[in-house]
Amino acid sequence: MIRIYPSDFNGILEAPASKADAQRILFASALPSTPTVISNVPRCNDIRATISCLESFGCRVTATQDGDIVVEPFPKNNPVPTAIFDFKSSATSARFSMALAAAFGLKASCRGSSALSKRHMLPLTSRMAIRGVNFTSFSLPLSMQGRLEGGYYEFRGDEGSQFISALLLALPLLLTDSRIDLSTPLVDRSFVDITIETLRKFGIRVEEDEKGFMIPGRQVYVSPGEIVTENDWALASAWICASAFGRSRGNSLTINGLASKSAQHYKDLQGLLALISQDFREMTLDMSHWPSLLTLVAAAAAVKGAKVELSGAPQLKVKETNRLKVTAECIRQLGGEAEDSDDGISVRGPRDGEINEDAVLDCHGDPWVFLSFALSASLLKKPLVLKDEECAEKIYGDFLRDYAALGGKYEIFS
Repeated sequence: MIRIYPSDFNGILEAPASKADAQRILFASALPSTPTVISNVPRCNDIRATISCLESFGCRVTATQDGDIVVEPFPKNNPVPTAIFDFKSSATSARFSMALAAAFGLKASCRGSSALSKRHMLPLTSRMAIRGVNFTSFSLPLSMQGRLEGGYYEFRGDEGSQFISALLLALPLLLTDSRIDLSTPLVDRSFVDITIETLRKFGIRVEEDEKGFMIPGRQVYVSPGEIVTENDWALASAWICASAFGRSRGNSLTINGLASKSAQHYKDLQGLLALISQDFREMTLDMSHWPSLLTLVAAAAAVKGAKVELSGAPQLKVKETNRLKVTAECIRQLGGEAEDSDDGISVRGPRDGEINEDAVLDCHGDPWVFLSFALSASLLKKPLVLKDEECAEKIYGDFLRDYAALGGKYEIFS
């Protein structure tokens, strides 16, 4: 367990590397005929799961003395007879691995953590099942075999951008052209944009129009030789918000290393910062532009004793947890009032921020819930306790190191 103390954040931080960008680069690096050297790969559990999946395909993945990762692609003319995948708790690794295995017609045995087994795969597996792939189950654990066929795919925009990203990686490898249409506007567009940008760097063409995406078949992945993972705008934005919470107390945090022309979203924070840097007591916010930050604003409101109504992030119901529900549970444990909805959460923090010191908040393994309460430290009047001190390592391996370096105070105890 970890006890978070009231803290002020000051200093200079090199933005953490983007897990989402690194995962796409790693999978794309498995597909050319020549190796790729990848710099700035983040150290976190999801990246370890991704590398394990590449090795299951037959890739050779090594680290250089400088910390770069070298991916030697798997042999396409003599692939492994059966790929044995353990996705751990990485949903992106699962979706991308299954789509690429199907593109090559590989047999695969797929399993993951108990938490991942509860996350739905149906939007991907159901569509692959009518395009040539046989599954023993539509959710993990499962076995699969059969070669994916090109053609027409349709998704609702709220079904999951990671499923669409998985197919965007796989469909260019097929013999025929494919099309993905969206029946409703795409949610979490950033992840699809990152995927398309990665494909471009590996010589793959995707054509977009007002209805969706056209993916020509018979394309060939070409290694760029060397490639650098971008730093993460979403995690950097969480730090920027944490500093803004304590701006009246002199908090000053500088974040370096963010690409201004990145395909990642979260670059435009001015509207949000103008609100949360004030001594807010009551707010109504549409968080559709910053969905990952919804739990951070909710946690900050709770420890501050404020009232907020947050909406615009239905995708948070199907992350590592139902993130809206888990955040609401944690706030109630602190002594506040909170109700989750289909796309957000309403919060009324304990009066004057007098949180329940005896509460032990269970983040249920969700790294963004953990980060949200830890980064609310500049608003705390009393310490709070979180159950799993290793929770952030799923997406941000150096979080506690950076937290301490910037003035965050904590104590790990059993």
